Amino acid sequence: MRVYYLFKINDSFSKLYYNKTYYLYKMLEEISKSSKNDFIISYRLFEQMATAYDKTKINSMIYKKFMDDENYNKILNKHILDDGVEKTKLTVYNTYIKIKTNQNISAFFKILSNEENVFVCDFNNKDYFWLNKAVRKSLV
Repeated sequence: MRVYYLFKINDSFSKLYYNKTYYLYKMLEEISKSSKNDFIISYRLFEQMATAYDKTKINSMIYKKFMDDENYNKILNKHILDDGVEKTKLTVYNTYIKIKTNQNISAFFKILSNEENVFVCDFNNKDYFWLNKAVRKSLV
């Protein structure tokens, strides 16, 4: 099972770290592991790096793409896709999107690749990538 966190990185950080993905990943990993004592500092750093998602827009975009699929279900900010091969739950939060899936590449990735500067982290498997690059590779 893979658990992906998708962050919308702001333009300046995106330009600075586009080819230095390891460093961007390590910063996000440290922020995600930060203790309650370091919460304010970590949150301020995160605010400088990332921008919030438009939850309404993202939810609407995903729903419109999958609404006719009988294997798709939506409850508030949660989107579930279970077609027998792929079992994926996507949850939209203000500052990130969480995708829990049994696949390496989720069907949701293609839709979300329309968003700019989306950086994907799988902290458990130490995997990270820019979403637009991954989608292009999987389509070739």
